[in-house]
Amino acid sequence: MARTMYAPPLPGLSATDGLDTVINWGLGADSTAYLARMLTAPAAHGIDLDRTAVLYMATGSEWPETRLLVEEFMLPLLREHGVRLVQLARNGHRKKDRFTVLDDSRWPERLIARGPWTLWDDLESVGTVPQQAGTRKCSLWAKGAVGDWWLAQVFGTRPFRQIMGFNADEARRCLRDETASKLPGRTGLYPLADWGWGRR
Repeated sequence: MARTMYAPPLPGLSATDGLDTVINWGLGADSTAYLARMLTAPAAHGIDLDRTAVLYMATGSEWPETRLLVEEFMLPLLREHGVRLVQLARNGHRKKDRFTVLDDSRWPERLIARGPWTLWDDLESVGTVPQQAGTRKCSLWAKGAVGDWWLAQVFGTRPFRQIMGFNADEARRCLRDETASKLPGRTGLYPLADWGWGRR
């Protein structure tokens, strides 16, 4: 059964009014380090929180410890600063199934770790296993495509910045992201690489 292509934002929030920066948050060490550092002085990092949304794409495969740490440390930090967190998930295997907005709030109370269709649902449906190297097809399918659908709907052809949490050891990922994007108006930014922050 087809689900709603796009759930409206929560009352008081608009998907388009003034929004010009999106921060991808994969819950990993890199993107979390960027968020925590940026929130020490948003303006000094070129961020206007009123014009920014943090995107999280739920795959249904996060470690329980990750969810606990996010809810104990990061969600209170996002609430303290009134950061808009948009949580998305796929509705099904096919592109036409589209996505669901699980939550859209400046005061997120919990991390919604699974949506209507998870990465494991998909792997089981096609009889395969997660990819460990190479082009990261699982990540592109479960996260990248979902985020791109939301971005295309929200921004259309308007210019916007998308901040990615690739670290300084991932120069090839930065270059691949910069050249592969097909979203009009998008400028990819890689602050951890610019700061020289590698995994160490």
